[in-house]
Amino acid sequence: MSAEEAATSTSAPIIGPAPSTVTQDERTKQLLEDLEKIPLFMTHLPDSDEPNLAVEALKSLASDEPPLEVATNLKTEGNDCFKRGKFTEAAQYYTKALEYDHDDKSLKVSLLINRAAANLELQNYGMVLHDCADALRIRPNTVKALFRSAKACIALEKFEEATECCKWGLSIEPDNKELAALQLQVDQAIARHERRIKEREERKRQKDLIREQIKQAIEIRSDLVFDTSSDKKKRTEDEDLAVVSYPWENDSVRQVELDQHTGHLLWPVFFLYPESKESDFVEKFDESLTLRDMLQEVLAEPPLWDDRQRPKYTLDNVDTYFLSRPVGGFDEDERLVKVSMDARLGVILNNEKYIIRDGIPSFVVLPRNDPFATQFIDRYRKLRQTQEAASKRTSN
Repeated sequence: MSAEEAATSTSAPIIGPAPSTVTQDERTKQLLEDLEKIPLFMTHLPDSDEPNLAVEALKSLASDEPPLEVATNLKTEGNDCFKRGKFTEAAQYYTKALEYDHDDKSLKVSLLINRAAANLELQNYGMVLHDCADALRIRPNTVKALFRSAKACIALEKFEEATECCKWGLSIEPDNKELAALQLQVDQAIARHERRIKEREERKRQKDLIREQIKQAIEIRSDLVFDTSSDKKKRTEDEDLAVVSYPWENDSVRQVELDQHTGHLLWPVFFLYPESKESDFVEKFDESLTLRDMLQEVLAEPPLWDDRQRPKYTLDNVDTYFLSRPVGGFDEDERLVKVSMDARLGVILNNEKYIIRDGIPSFVVLPRNDPFATQFIDRYRKLRQTQEAASKRTSN
């Protein structure tokens, strides 16, 4: 074989190192991993619990830095967090920086007003005022502290204090546009606040007027009897003064009203159906209407709980009653009183046996010639008979 043939033969040995199969990206990744093991180039501390002397030495070196330098670096970290919208972390950095003791008053003031800015974003208004006050004790002419104090005061509706902060700041920097704009916001907030107070007072005045009109209307209907056995309290809209409510009032929005045009009382009324343990509620039952008038609307369609094919609860097949129990009486004192459906509500409520409880009259509706109705009526009849027999024995 000639030298030329030997040179071109595929079976000839390769002289020198074999070509690497590792890509450039893989080599770069490996290099970074190796550097990460060297404490000087570490980007984060290792998770291992085993002590690393080199790492501990670097931490010791960092702790030996002047407090002023450490505080400044922490402030920079806090500023970076603030710019990224991480206000909680920013406040934490500023707090940590304030723990270092040094004589740089400017840095202390800067940290305080920066933490106030972070807490302003977090709506921690009390902390804002605290930090700004500390800053002003160090530098009374710190306009940013006054600006942020004013914003916190506005949020807390401390408008007088907000105005004072703005005036103080503008006395230092008369041309400060941000403070001037904030002063305008304070003035507008005060106007809104005063307007809300006037509107609330007007609503209360109107409400009190209506309550007085209802009171007078009920006093005219002198035969109405209310259950006043329990002391009921009612709070005003401001929740700052407890007042005794009228006996026809309750804690719900279901209250008797007065028709300003007719002078009629409009009562909230319940129709109770003991058999099905259901009820119908009429929000405004005019006292001049009869039970039939209202039931004609309520039972216009068979109730969902009734037999839809052969309904029992129809206007022509029901009777109406009310339960009468003396004020302060017990369950065994309760009586079932039948009432004509053609009687007006106002007349029924003026019946001496009718006791209005919680300001909401109620009526029992039973189907005629029905086993349940018979049993229900008999229960009250037997209860009455038992009470009458007991009374006779007592009298004898």
